[in-house]
Amino acid sequence: MTPSPPERRALLFTAGGVRLALRLPVVREIVTVPSGASEVEARGQMVPAVPLALALGLVAPPGPIAVLTDALPPVALRVDAVEGIVDLSAAEVFQLPARTLLPQPAPFLGALVLDGLLSLELAHASAGWIPLEPAAAPWEPPPEAEPGSVPGRELIFERGARSYAVPISLLLRVVEAPRIHPVPLAPPEHRGLLYHERAIHPVFDLAGLYDGAPLPGEALALLLDAGGTAVAVLADRIAPAGAPAEVVRPAWDALFPA
Repeated sequence: MTPSPPERRALLFTAGGVRLALRLPVVREIVTVPSGASEVEARGQMVPAVPLALALGLVAPPGPIAVLTDALPPVALRVDAVEGIVDLSAAEVFQLPARTLLPQPAPFLGALVLDGLLSLELAHASAGWIPLEPAAAPWEPPPEAEPGSVPGRELIFERGARSYAVPISLLLRVVEAPRIHPVPLAPPEHRGLLYHERAIHPVFDLAGLYDGAPLPGEALALLLDAGGTAVAVLADRIAPAGAPAEVVRPAWDALFPA
């Protein structure tokens, strides 16, 4: 079988515990970083070795492996581990969802999914010695909808100390034990991406929006139609029968930034 051209293959690796990818045409060489070194020798010249986790705002030690890219001036990205080269014909390749909150220009070009695992495609020119500034959360809690203003039934769910109501008409799916793939440099309320039924969706934690800090763990992800775009919100559980006395009813179509 004729191998795919380089632009249809990608190098998979990890940095700071996050799965990443680079298209093969931008990869020049992979070398081991000597202990304590800030440069690596590649093709007869010394090249700066950038700790990629640091550049992406992740708290992690510099990786022991350097991926030399075609950036000008030359730069090598220090990573944790290299997983190998994959043929993109065997993977699903996505643009990032519109509501993925990142600094601009975005440090990621898209995402690819192979065997259910998501890797962010790195825009390697954005990685440098100075850590990139995380994206700011550009929203605040919207006005609440009045009870009964939205016709039809509601689903009540709990996240942290609060209960929320979402019209059943907006609920697309309830995903149990969701696997959330983190997105470096997104605001804390934007927990990452969810791959589900051959699509990827941005994931938000209402605890970060309403209570000031996201919560660890999640039992459920609720896929909602937020103004024509599917987004996921995290939930601890569906509330039992008999609605709580106090329920937050956000204007869901206005809650998430476009």
